[in-house]
Amino acid sequence: MKKHKGFNWFALMMFVVLAYFGTVLTSQQLHLSHVAENQRIADKKLETAQAENAALRQQYAELQNLDNIEKIAREDLGLAKKDEIPYQMAR
Repeated sequence: MKKHKGFNWFALMMFVVLAYFGTVLTSQQLHLSHVAENQRIADKKLETAQAENAALRQQYAELQNLDNIEKIAREDLGLAKKDEIPYQMAR
């Protein structure tokens, strides 16, 4: 059996290759965790925007009804019809 006293280049190259792939794998995992976090934040913003959109659509639908418009004009804006005296309760 022959013993090599020289430097083992094969072992060094295997170590370098394994270290490189380990680094690449770690960086990809970090990138994927950042992407997952950004996706979670975007999903939450989308959910909030969809809820706000639904509320605004409901409010828009209510403003299409003349009875609701009159109610808002009377109660919130204090408007009255011609020859009508508005009444406000004392607070």
